[in-house]
Amino acid sequence: MSMNFSEFKKQITAEPWSQDPTLLRARSSDPQFEQAALEAQRMDQKIQSAVNVAAPEGLLEDIKAIVHQPASPRRWMPLALAASILIALGAVAIGWQETHQWNSVEEYLVEHYSHDGDRLVNDATTLVPAEEVQRIMASLNASAGQSLTGMVKLIKYCPTPQGRGAHLVVSTADGPMTIVFMPQTRVTDGETLEFDHKHAYMVNLDHGSAAIIGRSEQPVSNLQTLVRNSITSTLSES
Repeated sequence: MSMNFSEFKKQITAEPWSQDPTLLRARSSDPQFEQAALEAQRMDQKIQSAVNVAAPEGLLEDIKAIVHQPASPRRWMPLALAASILIALGAVAIGWQETHQWNSVEEYLVEHYSHDGDRLVNDATTLVPAEEVQRIMASLNASAGQSLTGMVKLIKYCPTPQGRGAHLVVSTADGPMTIVFMPQTRVTDGETLEFDHKHAYMVNLDHGSAAIIGRSEQPVSNLQTLVRNSITSTLSES
């Protein structure tokens, strides 16, 4: 049974980058569905870009000043509303910044993967079109080679220690594995990290790094050559 547009729009708005087969089939069935999906993804990008900034210096002091500023009874409601909006926006920006500060790349990877890594591996059931992989990588000033794009079953933006990056689930002969691309973040090349029956292999790249993550029994280091050769920078050298 086909999905109607109202239900599709509701689901794609909640999860713009979903790789659910039913949603993908509906998306490709009608230009109207495809347009709705693209609009949801563009909005998601705008939201992530908006929150991925540091809170302006002195924001808390400014908010406190507005909240405690005397006002006449006639003007109280507009000022209170404005203060409430500022507090909400400030809380989002500050909360995002504080929540996404890590003492090390290792701490970041453990927290990031523990959040939804296993769920994303389970959700990755269908290959992502190569052009979609390239579009997301291009927005991060990077490019993915064909040898990598042909393996990607899920790709989404994610926070990293130095800003926005990409979370990929790839299909391999040893089962699905995860690649976290971290632009501008440096790691100790070849270092390994073990956590919660998983392990990660660190790879330094020309303008950032990547971590290849899999179950303890999966040979994650086997992907290092592919990752080194496939994820390249599109930034012009000065």
